[in-house]
Amino acid sequence: MVGIVSKKKINRVHYNVDKFYDENYRITTKQMDGYPIGEHGMKLYQHKDDEGNFIYTNEQGEYVYNHQQALNIYQNNFGKFLGGRQHDPKYNDENAKYQIYTFGCSWTYGWDIPQNQTFTHLLGDENTAVHNYGAGGTGLDFAVKTLSEVYIPESRRQIFIITVPHFFRRTWFNDDGVIYKAWEVKEKVSINEHNNYYNFLHNYELVNRFVGRDKIIWGTWDGDLPAEFFDVNFEVFDMADDMLHPGPESHKRYAEKIKNVLQDRFK
Repeated sequence: MVGIVSKKKINRVHYNVDKFYDENYRITTKQMDGYPIGEHGMKLYQHKDDEGNFIYTNEQGEYVYNHQQALNIYQNNFGKFLGGRQHDPKYNDENAKYQIYTFGCSWTYGWDIPQNQTFTHLLGDENTAVHNYGAGGTGLDFAVKTLSEVYIPESRRQIFIITVPHFFRRTWFNDDGVIYKAWEVKEKVSINEHNNYYNFLHNYELVNRFVGRDKIIWGTWDGDLPAEFFDVNFEVFDMADDMLHPGPESHKRYAEKIKNVLQDRFK
């Protein structure tokens, strides 16, 4: 009997982790306010109602009462439920000479600013297509996982820009198999700074070695990481409407820094 129970538990562990890793789905095991037991995608969208209050819906447009029980990594992209900003509205030519992919958290996504004001969009031109894979509330490990899903080893056109958030962010499941938001891990889990830094360094070196350091432009807004690991720093000069994320001017200046690296390294 013990063996059977253990087998069921192991199967559940595999299921919960596989669902997240392969499909970005979070499994909930307890009834929560406005969010039932079940499987819920990370693609929860943030909107503003007529009174300016934030509301949240899932991919089907269904209203979700308590967004704290979900992993809202995307906002409503002007009413388009596309799962993020991977498709740029202007610079999307799959045959363009350069294909730039950006990875990071809500700073990369461009939380609370229009897509055409994000640094990713500002990197596009007639020879360059851009793909924004920013996902709010995530860490470097999620960025590396996502990069592995789009990386084409034989391609000479791909350029990757990874903007690292706080280095303590990481994917972590509680004992019930429910994944935390990456930025909550420091508050909910006792992990010392040695392990946090190791997790950063492991992902940093892993992607450099497999993809090639020359194909990656590394940026960050975390001042606790070694400056020599990075090509650019994401500084804040203005704020988005939510007063929590960098605004259009900050994105513009970050894009200018990245363009200088691109010019030196690729053009």
